Amino acid sequence: MKVYSLLLSIALSCCCSAEDDPAPPSIHLNSIFQPNQTEVPLTAGSAFNLSCHGTGSVRWTSTALNLLYCDRLQNPVEVRKSHPRNTGTYSCGYTNQSLKHLDTWIHLYFTDPDDTSSVFVTPRASPSLKEGQDFLFRCLLTDPSVTDLSLQSADNTGAKGRGLPQGMNVTFDPKKGALVQDLQTSFRGRYVCSGWKDGKQFRSTSVNLLVVSRLRHPPSLSVSQHHSVRLEGETFEVTCLTSNPNHFYNVTWNHPNTKTQNVTASSRYINRRLYINSTVRVSPVSRTHGGTYTCTAVNEAGAATDTTQLSVLDRAYLRIYLQPMHQANANAKTIEVNDSLGANVSSMLTEVQGELEANVSSGTLEVNGKILANFSTNQLDVNGASGANVSDGSTVEVYEGRDVTLTFVIEAYPPIRSQRWTTTTHVNNNNYTVYQERYAANGYRSEASLLLRRIRQEDRGRYSFHFVNSFFNGTKNIDLRIYRSPKAVISLQNDTLTCYSSGYPLPTILWFICPGVTDTCGDVTDHQLPTDVVTSQEQELRNQLTLPRPAGDVTAECVASNMMGESRQVFNHRGLNDQRFFTPALIGALSAAVLLLLLLLVVFYKWRQKPKYEIRWKIIENTDGNNYTFIDPLQLPYNQEWEFPRDKLRLGAVVGSGAFGKVVEATAYGLGTDDATRVAVKMLKPSAHSEERNALMSELKILGHLGYHDNIVNLLGACTRGGPMLMITEYCSHGDLLNFLRAHAQDFLASVVSEDEEEEEREVLYKNTTNQNPRLRSDSGISCCSEYQEMQPVQSPGQTHLGVQTDSVSVGDLMRFSYQVAQGLDFLSTRNCIHRDVAARNVLLTDRRVAKICDFGLARDIRNDDSYIVQGNARLPVKWMAPESIFQCVYTVQSDVWSYGVLLWETFSLGKSPYPNIAVDTNFYKMIQDGRHMDKPDFAPAEMYQLMTLCWSLEPTDRPTFKTIGQLINRLLPSTNDTSAHHRDQSTYKNINECREEEEEEEEEVRGGDETLKRGDDDDEEEEEKEKEKEPIMNNIYQLS
Repeated sequence: MKVYSLLLSIALSCCCSAEDDPAPPSIHLNSIFQPNQTEVPLTAGSAFNLSCHGTGSVRWTSTALNLLYCDRLQNPVEVRKSHPRNTGTYSCGYTNQSLKHLDTWIHLYFTDPDDTSSVFVTPRASPSLKEGQDFLFRCLLTDPSVTDLSLQSADNTGAKGRGLPQGMNVTFDPKKGALVQDLQTSFRGRYVCSGWKDGKQFRSTSVNLLVVSRLRHPPSLSVSQHHSVRLEGETFEVTCLTSNPNHFYNVTWNHPNTKTQNVTASSRYINRRLYINSTVRVSPVSRTHGGTYTCTAVNEAGAATDTTQLSVLDRAYLRIYLQPMHQANANAKTIEVNDSLGANVSSMLTEVQGELEANVSSGTLEVNGKILANFSTNQLDVNGASGANVSDGSTVEVYEGRDVTLTFVIEAYPPIRSQRWTTTTHVNNNNYTVYQERYAANGYRSEASLLLRRIRQEDRGRYSFHFVNSFFNGTKNIDLRIYRSPKAVISLQNDTLTCYSSGYPLPTILWFICPGVTDTCGDVTDHQLPTDVVTSQEQELRNQLTLPRPAGDVTAECVASNMMGESRQVFNHRGLNDQRFFTPALIGALSAAVLLLLLLLVVFYKWRQKPKYEIRWKIIENTDGNNYTFIDPLQLPYNQEWEFPRDKLRLGAVVGSGAFGKVVEATAYGLGTDDATRVAVKMLKPSAHSEERNALMSELKILGHLGYHDNIVNLLGACTRGGPMLMITEYCSHGDLLNFLRAHAQDFLASVVSEDEEEEEREVLYKNTTNQNPRLRSDSGISCCSEYQEMQPVQSPGQTHLGVQTDSVSVGDLMRFSYQVAQGLDFLSTRNCIHRDVAARNVLLTDRRVAKICDFGLARDIRNDDSYIVQGNARLPVKWMAPESIFQCVYTVQSDVWSYGVLLWETFSLGKSPYPNIAVDTNFYKMIQDGRHMDKPDFAPAEMYQLMTLCWSLEPTDRPTFKTIGQLINRLLPSTNDTSAHHRDQSTYKNINECREEEEEEEEEVRGGDETLKRGDDDDEEEEEKEKEKEPIMNNIYQLS
């Protein structure tokens, strides 16, 4: 009540204040009252008196050039001898600015009949304005009888408006002058005002218009160095280099811990640009001076910034590591240094880059499946006092005959002062092995390299790198080892065989013994014997074997092997009697093993014959007639920018589930510009195999490759690292089109029946409406069980308990669904993508009822889905497939058109299964080959059924393209300005009934063969070719669309 009283009092006060406004002031010219906004012509040289009368204090303002710059005019305004420059508007108002709306004015013309040059009066100063501003040329007309006013170039003497620059728009007001809006630099020049009287042209004095270019870019700016290191007490200095086209800009420095900076600046003007170098100096530096220094340059177009980072240390540091030539990781290793040196040394992972065939790490390097090198390394990090001595070693293993580059990376402050290499004595430029040293320094980071060409076995040994700065000196050693194939040699002493083998890496020695005298015992494990003694020296092994005493002859074989190969040496030993190895027990065991192996092979073959899940979408690489070459989706690149943090994804209810995967509703936080986004997440179940994991990755890469379109389910992100793979897509709240149509079929039929009752004279377009309810069963073609779940919309407050929205579905909605699916498939065809499973179950509807094409794939149990028939090693949607796909395994864009025709039949039959009551058998295949089609659906307009039959043409080239299909349906779509679904239905039914002649004409046009469509296709192809010539090639998502 109090609030109401307050509002009432405010309203009354406003009304009172409005009623209390004083009367507008009145103007008297020469003591004669003049109405507001009066124009009065006077003769130049005459005297005039203007007085302003009001209930309060009043003031005068004027646009007259003689009075334009007067701060304040007296009341009354008295002029004893007038001049043409007294021409202008004189405004009278109260000094109280809140009463400015009560201002009154009078415009006076002072004409000098003896001076024709005074027809226009103009300012004496030449204006200088910036590009983009408006310019008012105050050429005031002193003679109101002059007409046909215009602005012209000073050099133009022609008709009105000629000679003006292109794009100049001029508005002329006799009381104000010529207004030019949005000045451009091309408008520079001299201009005059022109008018005509009695067939004679009058021109004003010219004005020189100067238009200054507006800056479009901030100043150019860069810092001399982006990272600096200083010890406490040293001096830090960095310079900010800037430039700008004019003098109107400034440069500042900012540091979070320092309010005032010691800044010096120098400037110079070269080639019409001003250069300012601003230097900030800190001496001596302390820990508080560390951090980010920001240089900012500002002009009228904006600001530019650049930063430099200062690290302040309390003591010197040094970090040195061996730079590998190929990417690998090095095992960490800790090296202890005497504390008296004041140094702490630890190793870290080695960062690898480069191209040569040597490597440094604890492991192996493979290129194209071939091992190139083995390596082990350490990294030194040293912080300490002056005089510290550091040494460490690494191992590099390479192939003989190759070039090797050994590179040490040194990061130190103060920087390295001197460095050198020492090599083995025989490595020099005068011998067969040629080496080359190189040293490059960049700030606090330097690289020292030693290139060895055509490595030989003699080049193995130690290579040392020595380094010195004012605080540290040390040595890094490299043990270079050359790969060598093994060689085995056997010697006999008493009853003991000794096998000598050398090579690098040190080989492995195995002994084999077999009956009889043979060239080799092979690698049969039954012949392998344990070794007695193994001893090793540098790059040489010795392995001893005590000979048994068999009754017959035996062969002993020593096998030495390493990564470079193997060497075999045989020793034949003669015994007393032959010994039988193949006893009946051994033969029986071998037979049983063979039978078990055959059984395992049969089981493995059957397992391989089991139908596997395969992603239906295919990307065409090139074509040769109907022979398509498809891209392996796993070979498509994956852009890491699709990665989305798992902790910003909140999973919700399961909306679809299959044998190996499921789709859940989720909320993504921070996706795009919205704080929270409702998304769908496709993921694998724990029971998924590698084939399903590859299929989900293929689908992710295909969606990323295709890019965005309104009528496909678009990719929004993915989680491929740190857990199970998740694919984030748009969320479609209405579920799939098939179940949506079945759920709304009853409402659709009810609306049709009610219309029949209201308007019996209308021709009935639907038949058997009373027999439709038995068809409204929950049969989606999927045998549901507890383990699997169909794609269903998640319950929302605007839905009933059955999950169906109260909004009805009209024929117009069915037409729009058909059009949107055609648009999506047309987009896929332009991206060289074949869907191969076009059906209503693979179309989802958003909350705005926008149809989007998808592929459920892993989230549908195709093994228990009656729509998928086993053929060979795959499950195929036979009733939706084109003849060439069924009988020849040929999948093209035209085969997708056939499937689209079946989808149209599903849509206009409100979700009935195609080819009802017909089993997929020999008769079905014969029916397809004979070109027999399904009957017209109950609710399909004649034009749509005609389009279905065209899609079901046996010859693929006779089928329309998706672009043509979209154009045909677009012409049949109801008007978009209908106010309700009911009106849309009426509009559609009315068109169907009343436009029968147009339908017959279109049917005759279609029955005339496919020539019309073909011509349409040709025209579309020509238009597409023109569009391709005009439009740039589409970049894929990996270039950040």
